[in-house]
Amino acid sequence: MNINITNRNDKVSPALRDKIESWLEESQKRYNVITSAQVTVEKSNGKEEIVEATIHATGKDLFAKASEENLFAALDSLAHKIDKQLAKIRDIQTNKKGSGIPVMAEPEEEISEEE
Repeated sequence: MNINITNRNDKVSPALRDKIESWLEESQKRYNVITSAQVTVEKSNGKEEIVEATIHATGKDLFAKASEENLFAALDSLAHKIDKQLAKIRDIQTNKKGSGIPVMAEPEEEISEEE
């Protein structure tokens, strides 16, 4: 997986780079569809931090943008948005006609109370 991280106003700190890379690696393990990612961090005129991400998944390009006062809160919000989109893509691919039947968890047996 190719990851490109840029900061428009400053250099990318090692802590920020580690957080983004760990999030993308976790998403790759969970969904297994990410091929490359471009993450851009920008500080707006006020105190807001803006984080944008373009994720190239198998067959789709995903985009999300989040802004918060705290950079790491914006990154968490962005990660949540992208993960929702990745889950949707994975569900569509696993439920596609002609693919194998997805494995469902066995229903739990109901326990009846005897009085």
